[in-house]
Amino acid sequence: MPSVPEVGPLMSVILFLIALYWLPTLIALVRQTPSALGIAMLNFFLGWTVIGWIVALVWALAANPHARIIVIENGRVVRS
Repeated sequence: MPSVPEVGPLMSVILFLIALYWLPTLIALVRQTPSALGIAMLNFFLGWTVIGWIVALVWALAANPHARIIVIENGRVVRS
């Protein structure tokens, strides 16, 4: 009787490919870029094309994250 193939390796490959597909969006979210929603929309609608995915990745890497302002008073961080 033939055995049922293991689902673990196949599921790992599928999860890896999903993470790879959403990589531009994940980078934009981690970097907290103001254009993260636009990158996510581009990735969702055109990410299946290689060109759309590359454009989303370049946009996520080139976008400037919000500037962080740190206020220090008397040697203590008041706001960041």
